[in-house]
Amino acid sequence: MSASRLIRFAVLLLVATLVAGCGSKGGGSSSANVRFVNMLVDGGAINVTVGSNNTQVVSGLPFEGITGYLQTDSGTQEFKVSVSGGTSTVIDQTLNLQGDQNYTYIVYGTASAPLSTTLPDTVTQPSSGVFNLRVTNAAFGTAALDVYVTTPGASLANSVPNISNIQQNGTSGFAALTPGTLQIRLTLANSKQVIYDSGPLTFANQASYGLVAYTRGSSTLDNAALLTLDNTGASSIPNSKVAQFKMIHAAPGTGAVNVFVDGAVALANIPYQGASSYSTVASGPHTVNVEAAATPGATIASATPPFNGATDTSVVLTGTPGATTAFVLNDNNLPGSVGRARVRFVNAAPNLGAVDVYVNFAPKALNLATNTASAYTEYVEDTYAINFDLAGTTNVVLSLPAVSLTAGRTYSIYLVGTPGSLAGVVTPDK
Repeated sequence: MSASRLIRFAVLLLVATLVAGCGSKGGGSSSANVRFVNMLVDGGAINVTVGSNNTQVVSGLPFEGITGYLQTDSGTQEFKVSVSGGTSTVIDQTLNLQGDQNYTYIVYGTASAPLSTTLPDTVTQPSSGVFNLRVTNAAFGTAALDVYVTTPGASLANSVPNISNIQQNGTSGFAALTPGTLQIRLTLANSKQVIYDSGPLTFANQASYGLVAYTRGSSTLDNAALLTLDNTGASSIPNSKVAQFKMIHAAPGTGAVNVFVDGAVALANIPYQGASSYSTVASGPHTVNVEAAATPGATIASATPPFNGATDTSVVLTGTPGATTAFVLNDNNLPGSVGRARVRFVNAAPNLGAVDVYVNFAPKALNLATNTASAYTEYVEDTYAINFDLAGTTNVVLSLPAVSLTAGRTYSIYLVGTPGSLAGVVTPDK
């Protein structure tokens, strides 16, 4: 080969190499596409940057927010997640993204223990008469899941799960299922206890889907997002058809009570200072009526909680005879940090006024008004002295000298009764 031809060949080879390298700043032949999902239950909106230049690709994505596919550089890329309004990075990791590939990036867990997972969304199209479903367990606090996909309303009593034992932080393989209008129910592994119910959903022929289970703060229940694995990143959140509530009887002078939801008995014979365990209820607003067990048919208090899907609610009966009422609390039963319990304080004492709460003689909840709850705070596992003082004074109205708190549990501590006859009711909510 002549010298001139050798030079021309070398130039062409160099040009081809440069063209091949221009497809991505991070390496690879072209860009990748990433869908972002925010299931960080108590962290609020998130921001995400990608790459060494910290290019912001997501800004202010709220809890339960899901983007479509967003183009990012392929190759080795640094992902940084921060909470909107904050200054610190809560997740910083390096991922290797393939060119011309779709991914779903899920942020979940809690603000104190944030987690993420990255799922490849490129799948082989199912054959005719089939759709594909995979399930991700991003439900903080749910150990393992079984998945049932049935015709709407079918009994699970003798059913076998379509997908079994999905561990927390895990993702199943794809299950090939028959398309149509179907119902997805999640249960605790090896159990028939339904912790998520999608209601009827339509699944298309030859389509592929990802279901992401996550928590809204319930002690048991999960919610879920349904992601279509296509080229647009379509998604929806089919909220669970199941919620939970409990009843706390904090009305002095009133005997045992029965609780009705839309006219049907839900809880029976709860004594004064008693608290029920959680009972499931269909999600959506319902009328809760309370009757004295001794005088059935006469409602002494009522409330209409929203009972949002996959949430826990406490209904508190308070007031004196002839003036009883019920108020509603939204429960957050996320587990605390390792080695810690979570606690809130509730002032359910009629005719007392606001109180200050001291834990081991240090103020923790100030000016707590009647029929309201404090924020949740965390305490290391131990036994604590808890005092309730009239707000703005050092006048102790109730002292609980030895309240034991167990790590991993969530508690509500209620101040109940009337002045001169007060009591504390400690209820484990999780």
